[in-house]
Amino acid sequence: MKKLSYLFLLLFVFGCQNKDSETPVPEISIEVQKKVSEFNDSTFVGITEDIQYSKGSIFLTEIENGRVLELNETYELKQIFGRKGDGPTELQDPRASQVHNNQLLILDGGHQKIKVFNLDGTISHQFGRDIPSNGGFFIKNNKLYGSKYDKSTPPLFSYSLTDENSIHYFGSHNRRLTEINHDRPRVCRLFPYKNEIIAVSENEPVIERFDFAGNKTEEIYYPEYFEEFIEHSIKREKSSPQMRGTTGFVIDASLHGSELYILLVGFDSTKNKVTSRQIFNFTISDSKIELSRIIELNNGKNDTWYMSFTILRNKILAFDGVTYELHEFDLPKKD
Repeated sequence: MKKLSYLFLLLFVFGCQNKDSETPVPEISIEVQKKVSEFNDSTFVGITEDIQYSKGSIFLTEIENGRVLELNETYELKQIFGRKGDGPTELQDPRASQVHNNQLLILDGGHQKIKVFNLDGTISHQFGRDIPSNGGFFIKNNKLYGSKYDKSTPPLFSYSLTDENSIHYFGSHNRRLTEINHDRPRVCRLFPYKNEIIAVSENEPVIERFDFAGNKTEEIYYPEYFEEFIEHSIKREKSSPQMRGTTGFVIDASLHGSELYILLVGFDSTKNKVTSRQIFNFTISDSKIELSRIIELNNGKNDTWYMSFTILRNKILAFDGVTYELHEFDLPKKD
């Protein structure tokens, strides 16, 4: 009888825990507060796939114009770095930028090099030999960490800044694969978090955590939020064999302290449109990564496609790929 009572107690506790685990994730819709398309009479924003913020400056990496624009916090132009071209001071396919040691480092995918500019806009030097290009990068312990597309080697790499012939690949292609990613797992963004690396996959709903030796310590898989999107993409691909249903789930990501923000592709069934307007906010602790809330960016339009974003103090700054505008939102406070 005691064993039976104990069993009922265990079932009750498990039932309570299971009920708690099914608590819905809060969803918050926020309205655009400001729209910016020009920074002076002659400079307009072009296609921007990377936005960074550093010490009062906003850096927009424009692929089509081959340059990086530096703005102040009121969106006035401060400086232009590079221009389209093949010269030593020019950029062919800039993908991302970072401020490091009071210089601006730009990952130029066309030249597969890092081009280093002084903050007055002049070129300092360039380095790298066939540095793979994908998305964001960061520098830690005299190494540049980044990611790449092809499957000939693991998807992540570290490039030594003291020994240019030293490049180390790590990570694994044997991650969870969705039905529509066409066996092309790739990392969109990666970030340093304490003594670890947080890597966000682009074409599968996966977040990974690695130590700096390259060992995976955690993997988060969240496909349940993409059921309608996956179903729509499969139908689209079957109806048009020449067109793949999707290129990915994740557009951009940003890490601020222990808060990871991921801009996602989704399907709006009420409007029958694929959109990019939701930001998933994950909270990182030493033991696990958990989805804490979903933020929807609302600009009053049905056709919404945000291509990049960053967190600017208590603001969200996002580039709208439909209107070619920067949109500013107030970042909701967490409960």
